[in-house]
Amino acid sequence: MRRILGFAATTLVATLALTGCTGGSTPSPEEIADPLPSALVDQFVSATEHALEAAGAPGAIVGVWVPWAGEWKSGVGETEPGSGDEPDTDMTFRAGTVTRSMTCDVLYAMDGGSVRIDDPITDYVPSVPQLDDVTLGSLCDSEAGLRSSGDLNWNQILPNTAREWTPREFVSSGLGSGRTSTGSWNNSDTSYFLLGYALENATHTPLAELIQTYLTDPENLKHTVLPASKAATPGSNALPGFYTSSSARQAGCEEPPAEYTKISSSMGYADSGIVSTIDDLGTYTAKLARQIGDLEDPPARWADSMPVDADGDQWIRVAGGDRFYGTMVGQEGSILGYSTATYSDINTGVTVAVTLNNSASGGNVVGALARELAAIAMTADGSRKPEDAALPWTIEQAHDAVTEAAVCPVS
Repeated sequence: MRRILGFAATTLVATLALTGCTGGSTPSPEEIADPLPSALVDQFVSATEHALEAAGAPGAIVGVWVPWAGEWKSGVGETEPGSGDEPDTDMTFRAGTVTRSMTCDVLYAMDGGSVRIDDPITDYVPSVPQLDDVTLGSLCDSEAGLRSSGDLNWNQILPNTAREWTPREFVSSGLGSGRTSTGSWNNSDTSYFLLGYALENATHTPLAELIQTYLTDPENLKHTVLPASKAATPGSNALPGFYTSSSARQAGCEEPPAEYTKISSSMGYADSGIVSTIDDLGTYTAKLARQIGDLEDPPARWADSMPVDADGDQWIRVAGGDRFYGTMVGQEGSILGYSTATYSDINTGVTVAVTLNNSASGGNVVGALARELAAIAMTADGSRKPEDAALPWTIEQAHDAVTEAAVCPVS
C-alpha cells in the first residue's frame, strides 16, 4: 500500500489486501456486548501476565473488542504490590502519549478557524524566531527536528513530582539541545508541548478546555480529561501508578517499585498528560480508525506517513500524531507511573487498549502486548468475520517482542 504500509516486498502483504475495507461500518466498542470465548480470554490473561513481569508492573487494565465475536475487559494482577486487589475496569489512569493524538485532533478541528495547519509556529510563539520554517502541522507530525526534553529534565522531574511546569520550560530544554534534520520523524515531546502552547496562545484558552470543546464533549468521552497542573491523583477512582528505578532494575527488580500516583500532569501536558479509562480509549481509537477509513486514500492528516525508523521496518509508521502498525492505528507510550497502548484495525475494527501501572519500560512492553492481544483477537471465529482479518505479525512474534523489551526478569 502506498504510504501507510510501505512493505509490499514482504510476503505478509498478501494477507493485507484492502479490498472491501469495513472501517466505516464496523460497530464501535460500546456497541459490542457479547463476551469473547473463554479459550481466547485465557490467552489474553496469559499474555498480560507475561507483560506484567516484563514491565515490573503489579497490575493492568485491558480491553479487547472484536466486532464479529465479542469483547473482553478485565483487570489483571493487582492494584499495588501485595494488595491482592484486582484492578477495576472503571479505574482512571494517565494515558501517556495518546495525548499526542488528541492534541492533533484539536489542531485539525480548529483548522480554518483560529489557526491553519500550515501556519508557522512563530505566528503564535514569536519567541522562537529560529523556528520560522516550522508549521503547526509539522509539530503534529513531529518532523520539525526538535529534540525531546523529557530525558533532559528527568533528574528534576523524578524527585519533584508536585512541581508545576510551564510548557515554555520543556520547550526551552528541547530547543537548547539543538535540532536534528527536518522531514523525518523524531520522538519529540518538545513538538507537542510547543503545539499545545501555540493552540492556547491562538485562542487564549487553556488546552484542557480546547480538548473538552473539540474532542471529549463531542465524542462523549466522559472520563477523559487533561487535568489541572496541581499535583493530584488521576481521578477519584485511580489505578495506582509505579516506577522501578534504573538501579532497582539492574538489581533484578527485587524491591517493590516506588509509587507515583499523585503527580503534576504538567510534566505531560500536550504530549502525555491525558487521564482516561479503558472504555474511553477503546471508543476513541476505534473512531480514529473509522475516520481514516481507507488506507488507499486516507484524509490529509495521515496521507504522508513516515517510518518510525528509516532503516527499520517500513510498515511501522507515524502520521498526524498517531502510530501505524500495518493496518492498526493508535498510540503507545508512558508518563511517570503508567505505560499505555491503544490500537484499532482500520480493516476489521478489532480494537485493543491496555495500561500497565509501571512506566519503567516506556511504551515498548505495553506496545508489544497490544500487538499480541490484537493477534490473538484476530483468531476469533464468527460468521461475520472479514476475509481481511490478518496482521503482519504473529502471536509468537509479538510475545517475543514483549520479552525482548523486558526491564525486569521474566520466567
